[in-house]
Amino acid sequence: MDNQNTVSSKTYIFVFIGLVVLTLISSGLSSLNLGYLNPLIAIGLAVISAGVVLNKFMNIKLDGSFARLLIAGVLVLALLIFFVGFVG
Repeated sequence: MDNQNTVSSKTYIFVFIGLVVLTLISSGLSSLNLGYLNPLIAIGLAVISAGVVLNKFMNIKLDGSFARLLIAGVLVLALLIFFVGFVG
């Protein structure tokens, strides 16, 4: 048996708690009026949450360079859409 790719249940519990905390922070900050910082903070928290899900649940670090390149391309496209939509 190859046990090097197994993740303990304690890790999943910590990841779940972290994602719940990030969700609570995001919903709490959405009620504050921070001006132009609201979408920046929301997108930043969403990127952090997506990174945690990709890393821990989808094991993207084990997939290889093509998957990383694909995810980097999607992130660059999302940033371009964001900057064209909000800045332009």
